[in-house]
Amino acid sequence: MKRTNVTYGQLDKVLRSLGFSCRLANLTVPAYVYEDQESGARIILPPFPENDRVLEYHLIMVRTMLDSFGIADPTVFAAKLKKAS
Repeated sequence: MKRTNVTYGQLDKVLRSLGFSCRLANLTVPAYVYEDQESGARIILPPFPENDRVLEYHLIMVRTMLDSFGIADPTVFAAKLKKAS
């Protein structure tokens, strides 16, 4: 599995800056659930340590969700990730 240069801690910081709240939920397995009340967007990620590098497919999924819900286009999201690093 490919990892990116972004950590889960950085991703968390960016999602929260975009208005997402986060809670630890015990679905069938523990997961972080990020929710944006305004748009209804919900992103579910496994509870990896903050300093672990984000798996590439997780970053693609988050980028796609943000764009689909009109929260942030890919260029804005990339700029926020760069600033968080």
